[in-house]
Amino acid sequence: MEREYRGEHLPAPNKSWTHGSQVQYLDDAARQRYRLTVGSDGRLYDSSGRLFDTRRGTSAWTPDRGRAIYVMDEHGNLYASNTQVIGQFHHSSFLAGGPVAGAGELEVVNGNLMAISRQSGHYKPTPQHLRQVTDHLRGQGLLFGPHHIEWGI
Repeated sequence: MEREYRGEHLPAPNKSWTHGSQVQYLDDAARQRYRLTVGSDGRLYDSSGRLFDTRRGTSAWTPDRGRAIYVMDEHGNLYASNTQVIGQFHHSSFLAGGPVAGAGELEVVNGNLMAISRQSGHYKPTPQHLRQVTDHLRGQGLLFGPHHIEWGI
């Protein structure tokens, strides 16, 4: 995570990047509610077993494009949220500011991955991070049909 964001989960009323609030950091139990898995049909499912869908998602990078923020941890677990709230819930929220294997945005319709990016100001992932994520998801059987991978930021 970028150095400037360290401590964002602590009270920081004078730091402009927190907008006077604390960023929520999830513990392991809370994190599991955001976990996505690849089903045997090659689509993404949420922690309740429903097809994941981002059409109502909002993010800081693309607020009107129906996207979710995501991170992948070192074990290949994928976490995503359809809601990003500036100063409250960010990419760093999922792993409590810890390191990620990749981070960015997902566009998913009825479990089908339509687009994936590496757009994250907190982590500034490289193209290699994104390749790591896409390679791992392919290895899990995720179908990459009519998708769009955004290598740039």
